[in-house]
Amino acid sequence: MFNYTPQLVAGGTINPFRIVKMDTTSWQGVAAGAAGDYVVGVTDGSTRRFDATANATSGDPVSLQPSPCVQIEAGTGGWTAGCALKPSTAGVAIKTTTSGDVALFVALEDASAGEIAWAYRLAATKAI
Repeated sequence: MFNYTPQLVAGGTINPFRIVKMDTTSWQGVAAGAAGDYVVGVTDGSTRRFDATANATSGDPVSLQPSPCVQIEAGTGGWTAGCALKPSTAGVAIKTTTSGDVALFVALEDASAGEIAWAYRLAATKAI
């Protein structure tokens, strides 16, 4: 992995610490919403302006974390350190135990739903 951070324009609202995919219709960044999405990064903790809660809204630049070690929001059920993670609705991460799913991240620490925790983005992915 070469730590290249894509320069994306948002195709909708994306919150901080969310998994981002490329929308192949508009070629814009949008929040990932399913296990099979092609992920391009994870938003950082910044917001689009001082009085906003979103990292980016439609037409804004998307600020992605440049490292393979990322902070990411835990979705329903949370996770334990070492488990495989995949995107769920609205770009949050959930643990994956389903045969055939592709693990995109590995959890580096425990997290409950709604918490921000460290994960490692896998350079090569493999179905579990």
